[in-house]
Amino acid sequence: MTPPAPVADAASARRLRALFAEAGFSAERVQNLLGTGEQLVARSTERPVYERRLGGDLLSTLIKLFVLGLRPPRTALDAPQLELLFAARLVEDKGEKVAGTVRVIPHEELLIASDFAGGDDAEHVAAVHRPSQTLARLTVRHEVGRALDVGTGNGIQALLLSRHARHVVATDLNERALEFARFNVLLNGVENVELRRGSYLEPVVGERFGLVVANPPYVISPESRYLFRDSGLTGDTVSEQLVRGVPSSLDEGGFATVMISWAQLEDDPTERPRTWLAGSGCDAYLIHTRTEDPLSTAAAWNRDLAARTDEYARAIDEWTEYYAREGIPAIAYGAIVLRRRSAAENWFEATRLPQRGIGPADAFLRRVFETLDALADAPLEERTVRVADDARLEQVLRLDGGWTQERLTIRLTDGLPFDADLDPYSSALVRRLDGSRPLRRAIEEAAAELELDSQELAPGAAALVREMAARGFLSVTA
Repeated sequence: MTPPAPVADAASARRLRALFAEAGFSAERVQNLLGTGEQLVARSTERPVYERRLGGDLLSTLIKLFVLGLRPPRTALDAPQLELLFAARLVEDKGEKVAGTVRVIPHEELLIASDFAGGDDAEHVAAVHRPSQTLARLTVRHEVGRALDVGTGNGIQALLLSRHARHVVATDLNERALEFARFNVLLNGVENVELRRGSYLEPVVGERFGLVVANPPYVISPESRYLFRDSGLTGDTVSEQLVRGVPSSLDEGGFATVMISWAQLEDDPTERPRTWLAGSGCDAYLIHTRTEDPLSTAAAWNRDLAARTDEYARAIDEWTEYYAREGIPAIAYGAIVLRRRSAAENWFEATRLPQRGIGPADAFLRRVFETLDALADAPLEERTVRVADDARLEQVLRLDGGWTQERLTIRLTDGLPFDADLDPYSSALVRRLDGSRPLRRAIEEAAAELELDSQELAPGAAALVREMAARGFLSVTA
């Protein structure tokens, strides 16, 4: 039976916050105690190992209850602490022991409550996981009057938005998710988040926002098992409807980031999302994270059944048969960043994300939009561009009767981890992109170094600059 969602009022939330603070319940301390590296809990199969690294102090007890799902003795907590946790419905009585009813994970300076993994309830509230972390990092963090979080779940995105928006509206169809979000808002002492129940954008029809984020149930699935994962709509309909609908909720100049998946029907994985934005009034930057075959997707989204072999096999067969019926040969994943700019011709740019961890990409995204705007609004050859401040040129030399350059790589150190090897032609041009000359002159000087006709070099140079701008390597200075 699924336990009830936690509850608190402002006063009890302050006491709970003080209890976790007193214990030193932070991501760094939890990771150090458990020895899990960057993950709070790496593998549930290692739970006996984690338990034996913990003692009987308050921090260890809270980790046992709310991170590992273990049952410490009641005596590990004093009477006021137990009373507070019982009143908030965070623990339940197990005789001489107590059990946590929810998972509580420290995320940056926040505390986020959710259901423990493995629940079968359709209204299961997921913890902060990889897609929610990706969405947080791909959000443009500018100051706005009003922000919108579509499909708020446990409320993590709304809480992050509350730091730079005067007012945040968070929507979700799942009433249980809204109860968790309401608790997390109180637990973190946030006062500028408004929760509304409803499907996607329905609760905000006719309203505009300076910033919108959305982590919908975008999985292309034949099921309706989990509200947070399965939309109940055919194919990639939910992603398409949201991408088409979000522009009408954006202020002029406002940004949106939407997590999506789509049926990849063409060799070009960007073709389908591109069609969703025709006439939207938005510039769009599609970040394609990966493409999977149907079997890999079916296995990944049903891995919680892996211990029940027959059930796992049936689910995989059901999903792959669904993809075959729908004519879906591959499933692509990513995020799309939109910026409403209805007074000019809009651009669409796409890039493939390297398979490495990403950092906060606010500065990266601002730079990409600014640079692509500038390159679209004036003759490219008259633009003055320079290599971005967080880009590095790395040179590999080999000893061959003397030191000879073997490889030259340009690499970004912040945001999205792009890198690219430079050949002699691109190297000659990039070394001149220092903001001191228009691109036309940089091309002429590079051509002279290479003993080429500048007119011969120009088309390739223009394409290179455009590609580098789309991957965040360049800034426009004039």
